[in-house]
Parts: sequence; C-alpha cells; structure tokens
Amino acid sequence: GFMDENELHVLLMLGFYRSNREIVKQTTNSGLMPGQPKILEFLSSNDGCNQKEISRGCVLDKSTVTSLLKRMEKIGLIRKEFHQDDLRCARIYLTDAGKEKAAWVRSVMRDIDGQGWQGISDEERRCFMNVFHKIIRNQKKWDERY
Repeated sequence: GFMDENELHVLLMLGFYRSNREIVKQTTNSGLMPGQPKILEFLSSNDGCNQKEISRGCVLDKSTVTSLLKRMEKIGLIRKEFHQDDLRCARIYLTDAGKEKAAWVRSVMRDIDGQGWQGISDEERRCFMNVFHKIIRNQKKWDERY
C-alpha cells in the first residue's frame, strides 16, 4: 500500500475499515442498516438506557441515532418508554425480536473477531489487548481537552 503500515493511525484506520466493512456486509443481508448492529449490541448489555447514552456508547451522532432508532422501532426491534417526570427522555428497550437479532449480531461479531485472531496465540492476544487498552486510555485524555 501507499501508506506506512508502521504508523499507529494507519493501522487503526485499516483495522476499523476492514472489520466494519465485513460487519456491514454480513448484517445488511439481514435487513439491518449500518449503525443498527452496533446499537443492538450496545442495548443487549445496556437495555433501558436513553438516546444520549446510545450516542456515546456507539460513537454515533445524535441525529444518526434518532433516525436509526426510528427505523428500528418501525420494524419492531426496540420500544420506547417515556416517564411522567421527563417526557423528552425516553428509555430504549429491546423487544423480543430485538433481543433475538442482538444475539445474532453478537455471534456475527464474535465470528468476525475470531477470524481476526486466527493464528494468534492466547499470550499474544492478551499482550495486544493490554497494549491496545493503554492506547485507548491515552486517547481518552483528548476528550478532557474540549
């Protein structure tokens, strides 16, 4: 390739691009739009959260989340619950169909991750994940600047 694959930002971009492209390819066949698998996966461990938490947890902007949730509600994957004290802030829950689809999405993600880990020992994997968490921690410091 043209880019220096010894640069961290290049490897992060390539890894994300390839992984994301495969996720999109495998999940759009089942009628999910890009972004929706991520939301399903997030809700499966954060059921009943609000839209702001989904935006933050999925790294998607507010308007994208709004339109994706609207579609997901229409096809019966999620339901919204409003509380008397704050009608603007809805809690988002997976329906039974949503839970089923989320479990399927998680298995697709596990399979894609598994392909990425092929030929890599448990020790290498632990070491890589350890270093990667440190990189993410370093990057999180940027959030505090704004």
